[in-house]
Parts: sequence; structure tokens; C-alpha cells
Amino acid sequence: MRKTTTIALIAATLLLVTAASAVACEFQFNYASIAAPLGTIGEIGVRVQKTHNNCTLASMEDYQFAWENIQVLGETAWEEIGPNLYEKWFQVSLSQVGDGYFMISKDCTKEGYEEATLPISILEPAEEGIWHQAFEGAYPLEIADGVVVESALGDGAVIDGMLTIDQLTLQLPVVPAGFEGELGAVRVFFIQAADSEIVPLLVVSERFFLRFGHLDANAT
Repeated sequence: MRKTTTIALIAATLLLVTAASAVACEFQFNYASIAAPLGTIGEIGVRVQKTHNNCTLASMEDYQFAWENIQVLGETAWEEIGPNLYEKWFQVSLSQVGDGYFMISKDCTKEGYEEATLPISILEPAEEGIWHQAFEGAYPLEIADGVVVESALGDGAVIDGMLTIDQLTLQLPVVPAGFEGELGAVRVFFIQAADSEIVPLLVVSERFFLRFGHLDANAT
């Protein structure tokens, strides 16, 4: 499995490859577990070793993924790297302080339901690094040439997916669990679209680092 590239600072050691054995499939991650500060960006690799030559799953897309307290920013297609051995990579961002996970599962007619879970601990923000840089007002991520990024800082509140900071109100594309009600100090980075719509790129608070720029073609 390829070496993981970590973009942000990691304050804790990330453990190496581990395998979770199943009856009909073997699932493997490139980490045994992850513990890193809020805002850390990196990659999670997943391998599936099929142990039945006549697997009843018609497609690799039949394998399901779920996660908590992280954001998936992008993913590769499945690649067959050996006989009945498949690999896929996810770019992820640690988005909410607390215990999270990344899980793969499958449900087939031969062996039923099986899963493997990668535990993830999202730690308090580091004093240096990407979260600190953002909260202090510098947009820490790549942006397309010519795109003007603005920001606002103030006491924030989210009601029905609408984020309000002082006089600024904008619709969030996705609202994770817990990001609701009065939030305290929040900084939001945004762009003004051609139709004057305010498009959020990044929302940062004491416990959240929520990226939205990867969802908008105007930002990349």
C-alpha cells in the first residue's frame, strides 16, 4: 500500500498497517488507528482481499463506507493490484473534536454482513498548524488563481442549516451532527459568486474545522 501523504501537522504518532480479518473478505487499512489534532488532512487507504473466487458481489461499488467526525474530500476508483486484491484511497480532513471512525462494510448472500472499523481520535487544535492559521484569519488551503476569499469572525449560530455571524448569513451545504445552535466564536471563509451568492469555503470554531471549498467549482 502506498505511503500516506499528510498535509497538515500531526502531533501524535499515526500507527501503521493493520488487517481486520473477515470470513469471506479481508479488510485492511493503512493505519491501525489515528490520533491527530483538529484540521489534520491526510489519506486513508483501504484494501479488500476477496477469499472466494466466485464472490457474489457483482461490483466493488457494493462495498459500503461510513464515517464520523471526519470529512471525505475525495476518493480514487477501486484498483485491482493483485489476484482478487483491490485498493482504494480517500483524502480526509479531521473535522470535529472527539472520537470518530472510518468503516468499510459489505453484505453478501454467501457470508452475510461483515465490517472493519478504523478508530480515529480527533484531538484539540494544535497551537500551531492549519487550524490556528485559519482561526487567526489566513485562509490555509489552496485556492484557484483570481478567486478572492473573504472572512468574518464573530459569535456564530446555526439554525436549520443557516450559519449567522453578526450581519452575515449563509447556507451551509452540509451540517454535521452537533453543529447547531449557539456556537461561540466562529470564523467563516467565503467567496462571492457571480450571482452575488455567498459560498462558504471553510468554517472554523473551537471544536470544528469544516471544509466546503472542495464542493464548489468556483473555488478550484
